[in-house]
Amino acid sequence: MKRVTMNDINAYLDGALDEDKRHELEKAAEGDMEIKALLSQHRNHVEELHRLYDPVLEEPVPSRMLELLRRQKS
Repeated sequence: MKRVTMNDINAYLDGALDEDKRHELEKAAEGDMEIKALLSQHRNHVEELHRLYDPVLEEPVPSRMLELLRRQKS
C-alpha cells in the first residue's frame, strides 16, 4: 500500500473506503505499529467527539435562529 495518510485514516474510520482499500489499510496497520497507534488514537478521538456532541443533534433549533432563517429566505 502507498503511504497511509490522515485522509486514508479518516476515510477508514468513516467507512468511506472501498473494500480493497479497507483491507489494504488494515493489513498495513497489522505490520506497522505507528499506523495501528494512529488508527486507535483517531478512533478514540472520533468516539469522544460523538459522545460529546451527538446529544446536541437532538436539541430543538432555538426559535430566535429559526426566525432569522425565515427572514433571510424572504
